[in-house]
Amino acid sequence: MGFVEGKIEEERLFGDVVFPKTLFPSNKGEDLASAVAKERNHLSEVVKEHGAILFRGFDVGSAEDFSRVVEAFGWDEMGYIGATTRLKMADRVFTANEAPIDQFINFHHEMALMKEFPSKIFFYCFEPAPVGGETSIVPSHVIVEKMEEQMPKVMEKLTDVGLILCVSTAKDEDEDSGQVISKTWKWLFKTDDKFEAEKRARQKLSCTSINFKDDGSAEFTYGPVHPVREFGGKKAWFLPILGYSANEKDVADTSFGDGSNVPQEAMDAYKGILEENCVDL
Repeated sequence: MGFVEGKIEEERLFGDVVFPKTLFPSNKGEDLASAVAKERNHLSEVVKEHGAILFRGFDVGSAEDFSRVVEAFGWDEMGYIGATTRLKMADRVFTANEAPIDQFINFHHEMALMKEFPSKIFFYCFEPAPVGGETSIVPSHVIVEKMEEQMPKVMEKLTDVGLILCVSTAKDEDEDSGQVISKTWKWLFKTDDKFEAEKRARQKLSCTSINFKDDGSAEFTYGPVHPVREFGGKKAWFLPILGYSANEKDVADTSFGDGSNVPQEAMDAYKGILEENCVDL
């Protein structure tokens, strides 16, 4: 086998399952892509059980090397659709975000507001940041369990009436201005015709309504919908109720399905649960 199990200081234990599962090379100079190709069925089971795998100690020196690793898993590619800026580095490899390094990106599932979204995502650190810059991951089923423990009435109301989530694209004047959500609806849907943009939005997004604004932005409303979904027998907190960043221009507008406000206590509990249970890599 091309891997040996290891540990990192940052890992967490949820029940008897470690998160993430860390694997090191069994032999010096082991090629990660080759090892993955030989063990990909086993690795698929490992990621199902643990939620995330961390590969450490392998020589993956470029975006092209990383692309080979991704290809070795044999999973279908899913192209990115979204209103943030990403640069292609190699086949199936893009920068995560081109926002300034001081922009904090909230926890979210990749393309969660789309009708079709990826079941898996890879991260690769080419150059570690000298300060900060961690990639934080958290098991979504734990978020649900903790919210049910700490905010049972809120969770009951979410089941009864759902959640309404409103997110907006960038204004014309703010395009590529350093926000996490840096693109306009015209860029996102490749048209400046509102009728055609709405048609394309309804094909790709799971939104219930679209409001085009005079400042060039567009507001997309989702719901009422439950933010929790079930995958592989586990409940996962799926929708990004905090928005995608701490920037006030990127914050989501969230309310219950009946129009009432979600208590600040619940939002604070949600933030606290994320911070208490995440792993910073």
